[in-house]
Amino acid sequence: MILGRDYGWPALAAFTVFNVGGAMAMGFYFKNRSQQQDFENTHKPAIAIFSYITLAYQLFFMAWLGAVIGQVLLLPAVLLIAFVIYHTKKVITYWAQAFYVLSIGLFVGFLGSDWPPVEISAKGYWPHALLPLAIGFIFSPYLDITFHRAFKDSKNPKMSFLIGFGVLFLSLLGFVFFYATSLGNVFFNQAIPAAIIYPVVGFLVLQIGFTVAAHASELSTQRYLKPSLLGSSIAVFSVFCIGLLTMIKDSSIPWVNLPLEETLYKTFLFFYSLVFPLYLLLGKSKPLFLWVLAICTPAYSIGFLIGGEHSYSLTIGVAIIATVVVVKRQAQV
Repeated sequence: MILGRDYGWPALAAFTVFNVGGAMAMGFYFKNRSQQQDFENTHKPAIAIFSYITLAYQLFFMAWLGAVIGQVLLLPAVLLIAFVIYHTKKVITYWAQAFYVLSIGLFVGFLGSDWPPVEISAKGYWPHALLPLAIGFIFSPYLDITFHRAFKDSKNPKMSFLIGFGVLFLSLLGFVFFYATSLGNVFFNQAIPAAIIYPVVGFLVLQIGFTVAAHASELSTQRYLKPSLLGSSIAVFSVFCIGLLTMIKDSSIPWVNLPLEETLYKTFLFFYSLVFPLYLLLGKSKPLFLWVLAICTPAYSIGFLIGGEHSYSLTIGVAIIATVVVVKRQAQV
């Protein structure tokens, strides 16, 4: 929704292409399960942190959506769905199939609703968003614990990732492409009655509930956290998000005039666009990773938080990363 508002349709198209392409590529990158397992063991702490951030991001977003449309029970509904799936995870594949069918039904319902056309014309500075999106979606899947589970459980990972992401996931992203700007208008302009987007709300509740359950299941199964501690942490963070977003609703950061809720939301995206990809590119050299992260953080912050005519700073950040990676590899030759 933010990409469509800030950059227009090219950013939404790039989001779709890089998201699907990056996820599919993971299935082809690992030659066998042994290589995949070695990667998972090597990056175990980063994979765990990725899941913690993903859980926090999903819960925050749903709490924010609930606050915007005046439905505080949205997040509890997500947690209830996640709880049921978590405790019936032996049939999680059937849950995934059922949710896919329901999501397609909601997609059809949304297309048939009386939602007004929205403007997603390209903004002049959209090219600056392409490389950060590409880097984020190409590298982030490798730290997703649920993707590693899918690889391990598949008899033919290449075909599973090709069909799973290139067909099924792509069809769901088609829904995202259609609703993104409408949802953005509900969040930022209140220009569309919230009732019109209830098929979208239903879709998000299902998908986020499933995502929370999948990550929680893997975190507990692989003993990253005890189930009781993980469950209590999710509950406490959910209550915190609801309370925080109730208190700061419609607040802004005075000196830059940025909406506080949106700023917090974009902070989560910062991890996927910069921190995690940079870790995979430079993680073997932790001091270098931390230095480049410190240097690129202002560029990414200005580009994503302020945006607009300041979006060029994203290109500067990507140029810094590319230069460091090239110099590093030449030094290793």
